[in-house]
Amino acid sequence: MKIEIDISDDKLQNLSITAKTEISKVSKSYIEDVLDEASRIEESRRTSNGNPEITAAIINDAVVFAKNYGIRKKKPKKQIFMQILAFVASTFTGGLFDTDKFKDTGYVLLFLVIFLVAVVATVYLILNDNNNE
Repeated sequence: MKIEIDISDDKLQNLSITAKTEISKVSKSYIEDVLDEASRIEESRRTSNGNPEITAAIINDAVVFAKNYGIRKKKPKKQIFMQILAFVASTFTGGLFDTDKFKDTGYVLLFLVIFLVAVVATVYLILNDNNNE
């Protein structure tokens, strides 16, 4: 089933052709995000094994949630991996920090390599955070 949305001409009169195309893309994306959120809300409220049904109230709740908190996006697997890597490498770096053992070159190299992995993973997460969009 295809749903078409009608917007009055007076709202669109000052838009260029590219702006009209962009508003169409953005509205489609927003509506899909609201529908995804409505599906999550319906799934969390469903108490039986019955068929899922998204009601108008659930759509309204999804819109309110989107306005107040933003749409939750699934994190990419690469970002989840980098979060785990940053945590583990930081933990190991802290555990390896022993100034008495820094006289051994191999130990210092191991410490520096793990420290570098922790820094790179953390910088990657900071630069690719979804809040930076």
